[in-house]
This record gives sequence, structure tokens and C-alpha cells, in this order.
Amino acid sequence: MKDINDTSMLVSIKDFSDFTGIKQSVLRYYDDIGLFCPAKRGENNYRYYSLSQIQSIKLIDMLRELNIPLKKIEELMENRSPESMIEILIRHEVELTTELRSLQESFSLIHNLRTLIQNGVNEDETSFNIRFEEEQRISLGPITDFRPNEDYHRVYSNYYRMARNLRINLGYHIGGYFDTTEEYYATPGQPKRYFSLDPNGLDVKPAGTYLSGFTRGDYGVFNDLPQRMDEYIKSNNIKVLGPVYQVYPLNEVCLKDPDQYLSRVSVRIAREV
Repeated sequence: MKDINDTSMLVSIKDFSDFTGIKQSVLRYYDDIGLFCPAKRGENNYRYYSLSQIQSIKLIDMLRELNIPLKKIEELMENRSPESMIEILIRHEVELTTELRSLQESFSLIHNLRTLIQNGVNEDETSFNIRFEEEQRISLGPITDFRPNEDYHRVYSNYYRMARNLRINLGYHIGGYFDTTEEYYATPGQPKRYFSLDPNGLDVKPAGTYLSGFTRGDYGVFNDLPQRMDEYIKSNNIKVLGPVYQVYPLNEVCLKDPDQYLSRVSVRIAREV
């Protein structure tokens, strides 16, 4: 048997604090209130801890981070049993799972937004680019009901109203979808559908080679981009596969002046040129 008077098997409060990352003042306080006591007191009244106590103090520290009152923790540690520990751990597993999902969603939103803005800043908006793009999950909304010569406001508002029922996350950028370039050329401000760049969406923007063009302007303003894109495709003998995707990498999130918003229109093509 181990001799409890043998301090060679124990560590000082300073070393125990270093091992666990818990301040010495906190360890002393826990000892004073009877929550967590050292394995032994030396003749000099110094506190000595066994290394096997590390798991217990780390559990207490974790429960404190979960905002469990010290009194409740004290009761738990005083009357601990496998059953009581399982109960409290299951309860906090559920709570932490919810928090983790929320954190993952926040990270996804921030990463998506940062990537879009960074790509928008780095784009050469005066020319077209052709590059391979990986498959991207999106969430397509229903077919729109634009009236002749109508701007996007009413239909866009309806899309937002329907988003909750469709489980579309509006925290992600919203874009416009067209089945063909002809649809886009005819009514660039009236997409056939709106979509969210939600990576958990049930729809897919397929991997492939995409031709992209850019223009500055408020929502629904595309200046001469449709004409320029049409001319570029014809002059370079590009075979278009479609569909067309329209997004705003730079919008009100990072710019005050709507006339400076940057829209990106991309269409999948058969090959690089």
C-alpha cells in the first residue's frame, strides 16, 4: 500500500496548478469551501496533490465553465455515483451538442461570407475569366412570378417570406438562377429562381468549367454585362451548357454605396478556351 505520508508520490500546489492550468488561488478556495481538497497536508501545512486528482479537478473546472453553481457541484461531488454522473453528463452532452451546431453554423456563415468578399476583391472586373469550379451545395427557391417590366422587389420579398417554410438560411448570400443564357440576356433582373448559398442546401451547382463576368451596380442593375457576355461567347466560339448563376460577392455587407456593389454572373461551358 502507498504511504499517504510519503509526499514523494505527491506534487506541490504550484506543480498541480501548472499541470491543470487552474490558478493556485482557485485551488486554495476550493479547499477552503470543501469542494476539492489536497490529498495531503504537509507538516508545514503545504498542500500536496496526487496526479490521480487531475481528472476530478478538470471535471469540476468543466462544470464551472458550463455555469453550474459551486453549491450544485459540491453536492454532486459529495454524493457522486456512476448514476448521478451519467445523468449530469448526458444533460450537458445535449446542451453542448446544440452549442456545437450553432458554432458550426456561425463558422460556416463567416467562412462563406469571407470567401465571397475575398474573391470579389481579387477579381478583375473589367474582363471575363474562365476557371474550373468545384461542386457547390445551394438551396433553390420556387419558380418566380415576375410580371412584365417588373423590378425584383415584390418577388424578392416573397422569396424571403417563403424562406422559413422552405428551410432556406437567409444568412448566406442570395443569388439568381436562370436555366439558360437566353433567359438571362432577356431579363437579367428577373431570375427564374432565387437561391441561397447555404452549404447544407439540397440542390447542387455542378462542378465544371465556368465563364464569369462582372459589373458594378445596385441589385438588379447589370449595365451592359449581358451584351458583353453574349459577344464574348460568340467571338470565342464557346459552347454554353448552362445554367446561369448570379451572385453579389460585394454588397451591403462590405460597401455603403449601392452603385459600387459587384455582381458576378457565371455560366457553365463545355471546355476552356
